[in-house]
Amino acid sequence: MAEFLSAAWVTALDTAARDADDLAAESSFVVETLVPGPDGDAGYQVRFGPDGASVTGLVTGAGAAPADVVLVTDLDTAWALHQGTVRAQDAFARGALKVRGRPELLAGRAELFAALERALAPVRATTTAPDAR
Repeated sequence: MAEFLSAAWVTALDTAARDADDLAAESSFVVETLVPGPDGDAGYQVRFGPDGASVTGLVTGAGAAPADVVLVTDLDTAWALHQGTVRAQDAFARGALKVRGRPELLAGRAELFAALERALAPVRATTTAPDAR
């Protein structure tokens, strides 16, 4: 079991994404989830491409790969989204989720994101709640 947003959790997501055989995208793009906190930012990036998907933790500074779409939210909303108790559309509508970058890249990719959801479900089932940050 890994704690939500921990390095072990990101590794588990990455393994699950890489093991899935239905996460290939025609063109490459990166979706980042960013959770700002008083002790610094947390989050992860999901990279989609012709060879499938992978997940990495946030990298800041000169070596950071820019994300095409960034989803910014607080820790409680991020946890609720992860658990599936809140839909992204609802969080966005109430102002708890902000979208930066090129959200049009998400359009028409419902099947890809549903496949990602299925691939990551075993990780979700064993993820422990985050410590208050």
